[in-house]
Amino acid sequence: MKQYIIILIFLLFGINSFSQYERKYIRSGNKNYKKEEYNNSEVEYQKALLEDSSSLAANFNLGNAYYKQNKFDLAVQKLTESLNLCDNKNEKASIFYNLGNTKLKQAQNLLKQGNAKEVMKKVSESIEAYKNALRNNPADNDAKFNMQIAKEVLKQLKEQQKQQENNQDSQNKQQKDEKENKNQGNQQNKDRDQGKNKDSDNDGIPDSKEKNEDNSGKKQNPDTDKDGKKDFEDTDSDNDGIPDSYEAGDNPENPKDTDKDGIPDYRDTDSDNDGIPDSKDPDAIPKAMKISDEDAKRLLQYMQEKEKETLKKANLKKAKGTKVKTEKDW
Repeated sequence: MKQYIIILIFLLFGINSFSQYERKYIRSGNKNYKKEEYNNSEVEYQKALLEDSSSLAANFNLGNAYYKQNKFDLAVQKLTESLNLCDNKNEKASIFYNLGNTKLKQAQNLLKQGNAKEVMKKVSESIEAYKNALRNNPADNDAKFNMQIAKEVLKQLKEQQKQQENNQDSQNKQQKDEKENKNQGNQQNKDRDQGKNKDSDNDGIPDSKEKNEDNSGKKQNPDTDKDGKKDFEDTDSDNDGIPDSYEAGDNPENPKDTDKDGIPDYRDTDSDNDGIPDSKDPDAIPKAMKISDEDAKRLLQYMQEKEKETLKKANLKKAKGTKVKTEKDW
């Protein structure tokens, strides 16, 4: 993180812009931060905010203190609030840079859970933060460096997911072919041949089922996720990121309803009623959308190696007497 900003922001604003107590608490927090007593610095910055909740220095420094304690959600919150208080382009660049670092740290934690969708979201957000840092300060080579790392991580994640999805598609096709071959000649296939069991979105669930034609008591032709596509035309009817073909279960003619609430899984955003949305529930996400332990470990190792490379790069610059940010870690 960019520690030098902690002192710089304070000096930029000048003594007159701070109340006596606010200035005292920020100075105390800075001293604790320099001594790596981040919990104590957090307390002091919070005291400063009690004096003036609109203090840019206190909000920004508190965000950095949270980051140092691995409280990344709180760090994002405070850094975002800092942006709303800041007009100076160089300062904005530094805030966006720290925000990008924090988003990458969040992605690292999510990697351990194997949720590819959330990891890619956080990495994408980090890339956008670095882009904003460069929009405010095009000369920030550190932001360029970390953005390239984030882009490489995102590329690898997408390649892994595509390969897993291709494998899953092949497996699903094989299972579907086997099932159709096994059921050849029965009435179900006759109906399908006659168009009675048409499946417009090819998710295995008959259109008649998705249109609720067999249940006049329910809304006809529903659009569960309100995206403009009717369920019988939508491969992800509840927009939870999990294909209907997976959530329908082994017998799409009678779609799976895990929690027995009368709403089939492909229309239920919390299919097991455990309070965790399916989009974030490891139990609900198919293997094709999860990162394997081996891939997660490899990506974590890659990110950690790049983190060390960034630190080494900063230390080399410092040794040569070049003016640089005193710390570079994400």
